[in-house]
Amino acid sequence: MSLEYKFENRGTVQVRPTGSDKRSPCWYMLVALLLLFTALAGWLFFSGYLTPASSSSGIHAVTLRGKMDEQERLLTEQTASIRELEAKLASAKRDADVQTAANAELTRKFSATEADLTTERGKLALYEEILSPEGLEQGVHLQYFGIKERLVDDDGKKINGKHLYNYHLVLANIRGGDTAVKGSYSIAISGKQNGKAASVLHKDVTPDNEKVLSIFDVKHYQSLEGNLVFPKDFVPESVKVKVSLDSGETPERLTKSYDWSSFNKISAAKSESDLTVSTTKE
Repeated sequence: MSLEYKFENRGTVQVRPTGSDKRSPCWYMLVALLLLFTALAGWLFFSGYLTPASSSSGIHAVTLRGKMDEQERLLTEQTASIRELEAKLASAKRDADVQTAANAELTRKFSATEADLTTERGKLALYEEILSPEGLEQGVHLQYFGIKERLVDDDGKKINGKHLYNYHLVLANIRGGDTAVKGSYSIAISGKQNGKAASVLHKDVTPDNEKVLSIFDVKHYQSLEGNLVFPKDFVPESVKVKVSLDSGETPERLTKSYDWSSFNKISAAKSESDLTVSTTKE
């Protein structure tokens, strides 16, 4: 290193190293590092990493963490809202299911009531005729017999298939006083099964869960009903009803035959007493 001598006006000599006004490279590196750290600290601060999460300052609101916290808050609120809507939807669905079940039950009861009302109307017209008979001789009479297809069961539910029928037999004791007449009856259904002639008794085709009826005890009049279940391959064509008295002779009028075609559902629903019958001897 060389020395430079400089004489001042007052005779002072100043000595300094030659080239001391040049900057060292380390100095520039230090300055660059300071600028880099300053920029990094600024980025960390405005990104929220140097700002407390619980800070309520305005700076925090514009930082990255502030925006993330705001989005998380909105997401939490939306999640709660979605859960509330899902709960309301589930409640509405349950209400709809309950209403559907109630409507189905109401429809079932209405169908059963309507069927009962139709039957009772027919019975009323029939009983009115029985209570005021004209031109009938004294004794037991086969006042009415009919068969109709059942559309609903005892619980009011629709019946699938066309093989369940209900028969209705009414016996009247004309001018019998207070003396009851006892006896039995049988119903024979003739037709074809697998293309061949066949005949079955009502006791053979009575449903398993029902008691077979075959006796009567009539003082003035008596209504007897039962159900019939025919095999799928059985086609009925005619019906023969025979009433037998326990005592005395059984008149020919207590044996009657009916064509199956006379048991029309529509005419039976309107008036069971309109069915056409033909009387034959046994």
